[in-house]
Amino acid sequence: MPSERTTAFDWSRYADATLAGLSVLVPIPFMDDAFEAFFRGRIPGAVARARGRTLPDDVRAVLAEGDDRGGCATIPLRLTLGLLKRLSRKILYFLTIKSATDRLSHYWSRAFLIDHMMTAGHLESVASARVARQAMDEVLATVAGPLPRVAGQVIATSRNVWPALRRARRGEEAEEVRQVRSQVEGRWGEAEKDLRSMAARYDAAYARLGGAAKAE
Repeated sequence: MPSERTTAFDWSRYADATLAGLSVLVPIPFMDDAFEAFFRGRIPGAVARARGRTLPDDVRAVLAEGDDRGGCATIPLRLTLGLLKRLSRKILYFLTIKSATDRLSHYWSRAFLIDHMMTAGHLESVASARVARQAMDEVLATVAGPLPRVAGQVIATSRNVWPALRRARRGEEAEEVRQVRSQVEGRWGEAEKDLRSMAARYDAAYARLGGAAKAE
């Protein structure tokens, strides 16, 4: 089971995960995807730096596998939805908020699990990282509990994210991001019990998948 230090909120571990989730609110087609991909790609490195560690490039590659969300094949659909998001915000407001809430909760959970995987020693080789990635994906497919609720509250009160994300990409922290940070920090305790349960489910999945891999 993870220690209190692992479940406790640390902005240095969750900043990029938060910014990746907020990127869904950017109203410009493809720019939202670009910002989401940029911050999502920084999550493993941010978690490692927070622990005073580094991740091998091949392990980073394993963690990034499948993160293109469909690639070129989904461009027509994404373009259509992107234009609708920009031109018909009232119509798609609910869908945008729901998507942003889901992605924010997903990225928080992902950052937490990468931290847990790292402290458990599962990201020290490509072989163990592949098993860890499979276990993480299995757990992330069933995330529920307080994190989506906290994410929904953050998304509902987030304003002016586009300029704030541009500043964040340059390494600056806008007032809007500081407000999000404070809000998440104040509500994170609601999710600690659920995070421990998530870690336990990951541990069980890793043991099962690792055993199956050894049997092969």
